[in-house]
Amino acid sequence: MNSTRDEKILKKFGKHLEELRLERKLSLRKLADIADVDFSQIHRIEKGITNPSLTMLLALADALKVSIPELLNF
Repeated sequence: MNSTRDEKILKKFGKHLEELRLERKLSLRKLADIADVDFSQIHRIEKGITNPSLTMLLALADALKVSIPELLNF
């Protein structure tokens, strides 16, 4: 894997996730509550620090009321 490429993808996805969250006027904590995950996980994803699992992506899409394709359309 190309770590530079991976970092760029993670940061771009994180920015997209943050935009979706803010469009819905949700705080990190509120989104975490709805998705039933720790808010620090969402923070790390939005900052491009961590790679979300498939189950995390499903939880986030459900909490944001978007499809997986929409969540991954960044």
